[in-house]
Amino acid sequence: MRSDGEIVSAVKWIEGDLEAALAAAKAEGKLVFVDVGAYWCPPCRELEEKVFTRDDVGAALAKYVALHVDAEKGEGPELVARYKVQAYPTLLVLDANGVEKGRLVDAMEPPALLAALEKIAAGGDVLAELEQKVAAAPDDLQARYELGVAYALAAKRAQAEAEFERVIAGDPDNAKGLAAKAMSDRAAFLVAKIDGDSERAIALYKELQQKYPAAKESIRAFRAIGRELHKLGRDDEAVLSLKAMVASDQNNDDLKSSFGWFAFRERCGQAAALEAVDLAVAKKPDNAELYYLRAELQHQLGRGAEAVAAIREAARLEPESAFYKRQVRRFTELSGGT
Repeated sequence: MRSDGEIVSAVKWIEGDLEAALAAAKAEGKLVFVDVGAYWCPPCRELEEKVFTRDDVGAALAKYVALHVDAEKGEGPELVARYKVQAYPTLLVLDANGVEKGRLVDAMEPPALLAALEKIAAGGDVLAELEQKVAAAPDDLQARYELGVAYALAAKRAQAEAEFERVIAGDPDNAKGLAAKAMSDRAAFLVAKIDGDSERAIALYKELQQKYPAAKESIRAFRAIGRELHKLGRDDEAVLSLKAMVASDQNNDDLKSSFGWFAFRERCGQAAALEAVDLAVAKKPDNAELYYLRAELQHQLGRGAEAVAAIREAARLEPESAFYKRQVRRFTELSGGT
């Protein structure tokens, strides 16, 4: 890390999204390495500042198409949902069809990281193995669900639909927690992504919420509905969906943060989202991520001085963070140097 907080990576990261990375992998006969992280995540910054800066790591990852994904921006939330990312950083190894071969979670020392990646890369064809597993145990709903997800990731729509339907029929009360997952994935992967049909996706998410209101996928569906409504230009309805998400559990500050990231990323409903984030800050005054999010929302609302104050507080809370050092400079410049 340079004294100004800038990082010089030894990894050649591809510019663009996952689709671009998969296309490059197919053309070059490589696997895809995806680093899924978040700005506020200390282990993610450790990877960025201490691991990806090493020449031996850069040389090893040259055998992959390497993609960095910010979990909170752009395609990040969709990718997090698609691959069921539960913690940051998550390092995914995908084949050229987008099917996961393996994953690593949390920061690792370079020798352990490189050894683990080599082991994953040596594995077989995941989709074929899942097909064999289902053929051997056709009543295994978990295996069918995993196969359906793999088909969806490989854009094999008809096969994915068939597996999801079998899972939903086989878990009618969501006792195994699989029916809600299959309904959510069908809406997200097949209808919203492959078909591009936002209206139908919204209807399926609402069907999920009506059928399994207590499922965690039903809570997540509020944000997914908001995203599809925003695509349709119906921002007022999108904001109402995010407000409903927060109202579903007033004590869950992660939902307030989720509203904030949605509003920042989509430039939609920033004022309402800032109110939610402020409530979370009041309960978690030592959370640097929330102050960063507050700064971004205040900036979008034209409150430059308040944005600078918020990001300076984030930097004070995490004085070793190169990211927050850069953001202090950025917000100060954006506000005219005040």
